[in-house]
Amino acid sequence: MESPRRIHLRPALIASAVACLIALAVAWHFTARTSQAAGPPLEIRWHGNGIILQGQVRDVATQRLLAEGAAARLGGEADQVVDWLDIVPSALPVADAAALAELILLGQEGWHLRRRPKDGWLAVQSLTDERSAKARTLLRTAFGPGVSMELVALP
Repeated sequence: MESPRRIHLRPALIASAVACLIALAVAWHFTARTSQAAGPPLEIRWHGNGIILQGQVRDVATQRLLAEGAAARLGGEADQVVDWLDIVPSALPVADAAALAELILLGQEGWHLRRRPKDGWLAVQSLTDERSAKARTLLRTAFGPGVSMELVALP
């Protein structure tokens, strides 16, 4: 009768595997904590005869101003506004919600705004027309000097 084989794990191999598991756990914890602290980005998309508002805002007043701005842009068609905004006090700040609502009113089909913790962008058809110049000014006002917002060309 043959004796069962014994597997001999070397202490260095075990230590290496444990170190990898710990590193993965720490990286996962850091990533989960960072993404929760920053919250999801604020996004606004103009498309298909509608406007999508998505992400988080700090208060109901901001949410209402943005939804009203979107409805006004669509000629009062509030049912064409998809409001997926969550009210979360720790959300990224909007320095001037009225300026952001005015930007929504100014927006055109295809525009896409994405605001992240320290920066963001607005994709537009033309980087040089009068509408885009006004949008650039409204972006700066809406998010304040601490957030670097830029215009980018739509593909």
